[in-house]
Amino acid sequence: MMKYFVFLFVLYAGVSGAQENMLLLQQAVDSALQNNPDLNQANAILKQKESEWRTLTGIEAPEISYFEEGVNPDVPTPFEERRWTISQSVDFPLTTIYRLKAVKEEAKAVGFRIKAMENEIKSQVKSRYIEVLYALHLKEVGERQKKLADELYNAAYTRFETGMGNGIDLLNAELQVSEAENVLSEAERLLHMARYSLFYLMGLEVSEINYSIQFSDSLRSRPVEINQIQALAKLQEQPNYMAALCDYNASSNKLKEAKSNILPDIRLNLYKQNYGGGFSYTGFEVGLSIPIWLPFEQKGKIEMAQARQTEIEWQQKSIELDMKQQIEHAWHSYKSSKQIIDRYNETMSTKSQKLQQLSLKAYQLGESDLLNLINAQQTYLLNQKRYLTALRDYYLQLAQLEKFLDQELVY
Repeated sequence: MMKYFVFLFVLYAGVSGAQENMLLLQQAVDSALQNNPDLNQANAILKQKESEWRTLTGIEAPEISYFEEGVNPDVPTPFEERRWTISQSVDFPLTTIYRLKAVKEEAKAVGFRIKAMENEIKSQVKSRYIEVLYALHLKEVGERQKKLADELYNAAYTRFETGMGNGIDLLNAELQVSEAENVLSEAERLLHMARYSLFYLMGLEVSEINYSIQFSDSLRSRPVEINQIQALAKLQEQPNYMAALCDYNASSNKLKEAKSNILPDIRLNLYKQNYGGGFSYTGFEVGLSIPIWLPFEQKGKIEMAQARQTEIEWQQKSIELDMKQQIEHAWHSYKSSKQIIDRYNETMSTKSQKLQQLSLKAYQLGESDLLNLINAQQTYLLNQKRYLTALRDYYLQLAQLEKFLDQELVY
């Protein structure tokens, strides 16, 4: 049975009252689903497609006409004919059946595409939210780097003042401080970009965006305890693939509809006749339209439908290959990120921190040179950044796999 797996980012210090402006992950997803213009447009298209069958029944509006013949005012009792006619034209029933089946399949295809769009939007929102948290903690690492650079400078300055150090070490320490400030500025830039990217995807108005918005800093995740074969086995259950399958079925019915156009359409006429003097009759007429221009209109429709069916077959193949590639990439990246995280938690975190602390103490006591201290600090910071990057990639790949496994893996 799959166990819950929880990764907690380092707790971010929010301001007083931050809970009131806390933007949760699910709230961000709900906002994006509600405000996404492409999704709302697709829902409107679905409503159109679901009602389209009413206009494609092949039953034209009935035609009512009045006819009168033999009217002559110079003759006392002229021979006259009066006739009321109701005419109704309908397509051949088989043609209508195939046409309506095609529309039904097209509506199902739109529905599957909407499901795929919803999955994609959820994945994108979660990815942007993860990027915001990553930027927040990258900023914290930048602040930690600035603090270490200050400690380095203070130690170098103290040794310089006591005559144990030299001007080169002090200059090098000043450069480390400046570099730490650059890293911190870059982290702040990434944070602003990540925030506004998320807000844009959520569809927030400009007036709703402010710096007091806080983010939940503990994301829970569920590990993917499946192998690649099980993941790829769901390939033909994906909404995009199912949509293409419905499109293929629709094209198949349209091809049958095109072939059935060689069958005659039907026209029905009902007459109410009056020849005068009690000669009142009812007439009935049935007409068939003969497709004598088969080499042109009907054959053209058939060839177009066949080409459309071929197009969709290749479209299905393209969708299948693309999804397989996405699943493979997401799976391998997920496994690799998880290995880096485990390795960091087991050994690298404690050892790199201990190395940095011992190196600083040794430099202060004059037992080590500045280069060793800088290398120790860089190793410590590099491990911190690599861990954050792996943690970000881990969540990003889970968000990507959500689209294909139809499971909530990040919440």
